[in-house]
Amino acid sequence: MSSLGFGSRPAEKLRVLIADNQIEANGSCPNYPKFGPSVSCPYPGWCLEVIIDVLVRSGNIPHEFVVERNESAYIDWGRLQDNGRFSGILGRVESGEVDMACLFFQKSILRMDHFDFSVAVSEIRPTFIVREIPVTLWSLILNCLRPYDTAVWIGMLVTMLVWTIIGRMEISSGLREPRSNGRYFAWDVFDELFNCGDHYFYFLSGKLTRLVFSVFQVGLLRGMYTALLLTALVTPTDIAPIKSQTDAVRLIQSGRYKLISDKSKWFAQEIALSSEKMFMELREATRNNPIIDPISDEQALNLVSEGGYIYQTQIDSSAMVAVAGKCYTFVFTEGLPFRSAHFLMRKGSPWLDVLNTEIMKNYPMIDQVYKRYFEQRQLHTIRPDCPPDQFQTPGASDPLNFWSVFGIFMLGSCGLAIAVISLVVELVLTLIFSH
Repeated sequence: MSSLGFGSRPAEKLRVLIADNQIEANGSCPNYPKFGPSVSCPYPGWCLEVIIDVLVRSGNIPHEFVVERNESAYIDWGRLQDNGRFSGILGRVESGEVDMACLFFQKSILRMDHFDFSVAVSEIRPTFIVREIPVTLWSLILNCLRPYDTAVWIGMLVTMLVWTIIGRMEISSGLREPRSNGRYFAWDVFDELFNCGDHYFYFLSGKLTRLVFSVFQVGLLRGMYTALLLTALVTPTDIAPIKSQTDAVRLIQSGRYKLISDKSKWFAQEIALSSEKMFMELREATRNNPIIDPISDEQALNLVSEGGYIYQTQIDSSAMVAVAGKCYTFVFTEGLPFRSAHFLMRKGSPWLDVLNTEIMKNYPMIDQVYKRYFEQRQLHTIRPDCPPDQFQTPGASDPLNFWSVFGIFMLGSCGLAIAVISLVVELVLTLIFSH
């Protein structure tokens, strides 16, 4: 906490580092830094607008800026070094070179051990960016399984297996006549399952199995085509490999995907130290599949476009602007934890109480600037005109087109083809043996 009383002011000026990261401070503006929107620079950086137009002017805070352009398109937010000191932005704040940076930081266990944070200025949410799943013939065929959950199909297969075992047990115990071919397997089981067969179960377990499968057959299979049409109508084709946090952890742990996360930011630091469930699961998942530390958003998004990578960033990142211009890229946020955003200062900074006073006094204005900035930026983001590609289902604009229900027709066609081939083989064999 501050060493001064609440509302006391230090004698020196507030030294603010302005680092170009496009969102908080936009180095592409003419005459950078700009502290308010203009025709030539509609988005000067929302931190600059908050710092100058709101906090500094409202509190009449004496200040000076340390302005830097970011030629490398990368900011080192700060990593803890072997000597116990931080690199990058955090290192400059820790050493006293500047009092604060015009950047917003999220709390992490590592950062809270070394720095003080202002009251919350805004709120952010982490995101996972991943390439959509390519559409293949196999994925179109599997669409026929979409109406019902995986557990339902597993239940049907288990029922068929139990049916087979009970049938064989009844034959071996003499309760039922053996089949003419001496076997009781695939075709016989299917005949009994779907056509009621030519026998009656003696074991109670067999009767219960028939009851369970009858529910599956009457309640689900007979209405499968209707269910498939309804599913295609109300549910978009599954193009995202991630539908939950669990999916992300599972894909990373399996080695099929690698996690990209900037180790100078809070999320990667929390993976290393946090006791929250999600971060502990990711820590375990990346134990044998290490996190990739990107050198820029561009490099990370290029890796995502190759497939097999999940890029972790957050909604106020410049990567979110860049990903809006990418085709067939999916952004996942559902269920990910919100985090408050703060200004960060070295331990015992005399400016902390002053800054907190101005933030609380001007919070409605700060919130207005934040919403206006990101809503307008989202509206003015240029969306790409993506040509049909391997990631887009043919006829995707029409949820009831042929491709949406292609799988069920494909499986039906395979069944008919097998039946015709079997018929031809049987006819040939009949002709051969009749002579």
